[in-house]
This record gives sequence, structure tokens and C-alpha cells, in this order.
Amino acid sequence: MVIFSLVLALMLLVGIIYILRRHHERIRQDVVERDQPLPPLVREVTPVTTSTETTAATSGGDWRQRCQILRDQGQYDAALAACQQAWPQWQSFDHAARVIRAAIRNTDKDSAEYQQWLHRLYRLAAQASFLHDKIDGLPAPTRQTLGERFNPQALEKLSMPWSDIGYRELRLLTKSDRKQLLAMLGEPKTNKSARIFHDKQWLTSIS
Repeated sequence: MVIFSLVLALMLLVGIIYILRRHHERIRQDVVERDQPLPPLVREVTPVTTSTETTAATSGGDWRQRCQILRDQGQYDAALAACQQAWPQWQSFDHAARVIRAAIRNTDKDSAEYQQWLHRLYRLAAQASFLHDKIDGLPAPTRQTLGERFNPQALEKLSMPWSDIGYRELRLLTKSDRKQLLAMLGEPKTNKSARIFHDKQWLTSIS
């Protein structure tokens, strides 16, 4: 009986170590993916400004700096274009979400434009879910592979129905984002990862 108990305890210990190692490896992969160096610039943004200093900052250098300057100027579409230079990195989606939130804060809540920005925020979060969620049973390609197999235009063609994807599994959304979306769209039927919702499309594109 003592030997059996020792063997059982050893097996449990080995199982716990295996689970912890898998969890640690997944966290490490996420950190590596987010901290990978940015790809070369593929598109320049020309802001509308009369300041020589600001013009220089937004026409070259780090895309995050350009994004912030344009966002602070209220040039939201230009700021979103700057974020595209880091696509498909998670950072690209994260900074784009910040731009859209700034646009939402500075838009009349009773206007159609306010609703349009909220819809854009939801689609951005769903697209980030499709590209970056880690789902057991589905391939988890590298950032380079994502860039080779997908592009922003292709993602825009994917339907992202609120009623079927919802908000609970979209980790790009903040608590405030979800509250605003719920107020506008109501409670969805289900909540799931966009990658799970488009699992067939995902497997077809990655294989």
C-alpha cells in the first residue's frame, strides 16, 4: 500500500510538472511574439500639419511615435495607417485599439460616427482574436507565417457576427469597451474565439 501511494504521488508530481512546463512555454511564446523586432516600413503617412518638427516625426522613425502624434492631433485614420506598418503583430492591434478609443471619446455618443467607431473596434478585436488566439487542436503559426498567409484586406472579407462571436473571448477589449458594445449591440447569443468561429477557414489557410 505504501509503495502504491508513493507511485501515485510520483505520477501526480510528474503530471503537475508537465502542465506547468506547457503553461510556461505558452507564456514564453506570447512574450517572444510580442517583443519580436518590427518589420521594415512598408507605407509612409503624410500628416496634414504646418509644424516642421511634427512633420519630421510623422514621416520617419518609429511607427508607434507616429501613431501617437497623429492620434493626439485627431488624425485617427492616419494613425491607424501607421499601426498597419507593424501588422500582423499584436502590438499593431493594441495600438490601433488605442487610436479607436481616442476617436470614440472625442465623438458625440448620439452620432452615427460614434457607432461606426465602436463597430471598427469590435472588428479589430475579432480580427486580433482570429490571428493571435491559441486554441488547442488548431495550428499556432509564427508571425512570419501569419504575414505570408493573411493580409488586412483578406481579414476584412471575413464575417465577424457579434451574435456568434460576442465579446468575452476577445482579449483586446477592455471592460469599458465591452460595456459600450453591449449598450449598442445587446447581449450576443454566444461568446467564442473568432479563430474557433472560423476554424475551417483557419485550417484551410494555414495548411
